[in-house]
Amino acid sequence: MKKIYSICLLIATILIMVACENDIDNYDAPNGGIYGTVIDEQTGEPVPFPVQGESGVMISLTEIETGATAPITFRANQDGTYKNSKVFNGFYRITFGNSPLIGIAEDYVEIKGQTQFNIHALPFSRISINASVSADNKVTVNYEVETTDPTFSLKNVQVMWNFAPGVDVNNANHATVAAKGSAATGSHVFELLNDREFVENHYKIVANKNKIYIRVAATTEVVSMSNTNYSKVIELTVN
Repeated sequence: MKKIYSICLLIATILIMVACENDIDNYDAPNGGIYGTVIDEQTGEPVPFPVQGESGVMISLTEIETGATAPITFRANQDGTYKNSKVFNGFYRITFGNSPLIGIAEDYVEIKGQTQFNIHALPFSRISINASVSADNKVTVNYEVETTDPTFSLKNVQVMWNFAPGVDVNNANHATVAAKGSAATGSHVFELLNDREFVENHYKIVANKNKIYIRVAATTEVVSMSNTNYSKVIELTVN
């Protein structure tokens, strides 16, 4: 009798587990998504960000009118774009945290299917950049930094290159970085043949069709708070 009872209990347990699994499988998948660009409200150009990752710009989507307390979070791309293709349809507040944008960058959006939504904001500074490489692998970078408010204090400009497309001031995202002080305009020359990082990572560069990536960062100080903006990333082919 005990054996029959044990068998019945085992069968019942299995049936309950199968039923629970079916319930989980029957949940609806997300039926929407969001994608867009953070646009400089004065120039109409994308606002560059740090590399997507732990130190990148965090985007939060908080559903409203539902009592939701936990936001959906994901990171923006370094070119100022963002995308999350797995979000339930609904009304959300979208905010950009840890971002080099003035004020609170937030807005409200209705997600209905794959929804494009651009947000307009103002960076602390803008950086124009051009770069070239010589036959003997000397990379010349010229830059100009413009703060978006004359009261903002430019504290430091950094010029950097990397053998991977992601480039920012974090140690994992640049090969070599040069600090240029507070000069708003300037230039820097990387002599790659004498650069240890270039020599040691040359095989990676060759595997990537001899491409390297250049970027400039500018840190401003506003009310004792530091904010780092970036130029776009320039791709160069070295020799």
